[in-house]
Amino acid sequence: MLILRNLITRALKSYFVLPRTLAFGVCLSLSSQGLGQNSEGQNSSSKELSDTKQSLSKSTRDKKTQKSSNEEKLKTVRELLISEALKAKARIKASSWIDNDGALHENLYVLSEAYAGKSVLGRPSIDVENFNINNLESEKKGKYCRFANPTYARVAELNVVVGRSSLEIPFNDLNMVKNTIEKTFKDGLSSHQKWLFVSKKPVFNTNYERFLSSSSVNLGEYEITLNLEPIEKFSYRKKRNHTELKLVLVIKDIQKNQIIVSSQKFLPSPWADPPIPAPRSGIEQVAYSIYEANQVGKFPITTQKAFSSSFVGSVLDSTSELVKKTILAFDCRQISFPISEISDNIIHIEAGYERGLRIGDQLLLTDSQMIPHRILEEAAIEKIALVEIQSVTAYKAKAIKVAGPNLGPVSRRGRTNVNVTPF
Repeated sequence: MLILRNLITRALKSYFVLPRTLAFGVCLSLSSQGLGQNSEGQNSSSKELSDTKQSLSKSTRDKKTQKSSNEEKLKTVRELLISEALKAKARIKASSWIDNDGALHENLYVLSEAYAGKSVLGRPSIDVENFNINNLESEKKGKYCRFANPTYARVAELNVVVGRSSLEIPFNDLNMVKNTIEKTFKDGLSSHQKWLFVSKKPVFNTNYERFLSSSSVNLGEYEITLNLEPIEKFSYRKKRNHTELKLVLVIKDIQKNQIIVSSQKFLPSPWADPPIPAPRSGIEQVAYSIYEANQVGKFPITTQKAFSSSFVGSVLDSTSELVKKTILAFDCRQISFPISEISDNIIHIEAGYERGLRIGDQLLLTDSQMIPHRILEEAAIEKIALVEIQSVTAYKAKAIKVAGPNLGPVSRRGRTNVNVTPF
């Protein structure tokens, strides 16, 4: 009986102890599985964190590399400007004065002839006897000119005006000549330089109209006027008055109110070919005398419907000569875009993609009073910064400074000498 009781007791103990052991093993396995999952989650999160840190460090390195490259580019531009200025002659202007307190003040200007224009170097002597406002020669191309850039456009107000018509040249014929000259001048100028022609600046009645217009159109920097003036002359060969045309070109800087180019050309009569030249000897003299006798007392009425070949050729030659003078005058004239506001390193430019600006373009932000003609002065280096276009519309653009000093702030629509210049 005792042996049987011990066997039953052992069986019961083994029955109650074994599930606990199994349960404990199951719990251990579950807990170990949970720990494994937690360790895997921690590894994945740490991996993502390390990837994020690597991407941030890479972007930081890229920004630092881009910034250093922009600084190197600005440094190169400065060195090129100085080297070009050193190739040419330089003028030094010094002035000093004593104020009421007895303090001595000095000003020193170093002007480089490589970039200085006629307005800086002074006007040459004018021969009063031969002076003619309609024959002002354009500026010659400088030896060290580096401002010709076909990418960006200048804005000009082009006006072609005709004078009073006459019986010999009625208004319809003058209008045909005007259209021919205007098209030839535009095509000839645009084939060598990039120009944007706009209508003449209108007169506004209110400030609101002026604001709307200035925000939606390109404002002209230059005013180009072509005058086609009929004039009557007496011809000793024709023995009568006849009408000729005078073509006058005037180009004026609107901001400075300064004439840049002024020239004139004379066109022959549009209908009849010019008389034969006076011969010097032989049978030609006899023929010329007969021709002169036939012209005496005759006042022929114009019946020809087409312009003469000599007149058409003269119109093309005269217009081409005016185009050539305009190209020479602006080939070394620096292109710049005005600034309307600078705030928090954001530069608001008064020009858009119609003038050639594109997103990503890098330009120089300069002080026009110092750069480029006073580049040799010590303080001139701090007046140059590098900007990059961030957004562009038809007539406006925004840029940020990527290298160089701060040249702002500039209040909205405030007076400033700071502008943006392609290089």
